[in-house]
Amino acid sequence: MKTPFWPKTGKIGLYYPIKNEVLTLSLFQKALETGLQVYFPRVEQGISFYEVNGPDELEKGSWGIAEPQKHCDPLIEEENLDLVIVPGVAFSKSCFRIGYGKRFYDQFLDNKLHKTTAIGLAYDFQVLDDFPVDSWDQPLHGIMTEKNYYSLHVQKI
Repeated sequence: MKTPFWPKTGKIGLYYPIKNEVLTLSLFQKALETGLQVYFPRVEQGISFYEVNGPDELEKGSWGIAEPQKHCDPLIEEENLDLVIVPGVAFSKSCFRIGYGKRFYDQFLDNKLHKTTAIGLAYDFQVLDDFPVDSWDQPLHGIMTEKNYYSLHVQKI
């Protein structure tokens, strides 16, 4: 949250962690405390983001992943998230990610990348030097781990 890409005001997108993904609930609480609007994805025809004002507004959805409840307000089509935190199974130092194979985040980022800062959240062991990417894979602006921040230039934090 002390990095330049964490917004002081506006809207952020988070994910609810599954399996061994980096936990995001402390980011969720801090974002709410500082007045940010927080959005989580719901799987529909791809992913759509909905505003969530507390953990009690999340419920088990597609594939058993916590999603915003039906009464939550959607991100308006003409608006953008100022920052979206993206999960993944693995990431490359060139800021690509391997997800779970449904391409939901790639499709979202393909439409929003030029207007939304996208940062992968990972453990350092999940970051690989490189791996093959497909034409539909969307790069992230950076990858944040507990030890490093990866972008076009690797920097220690």
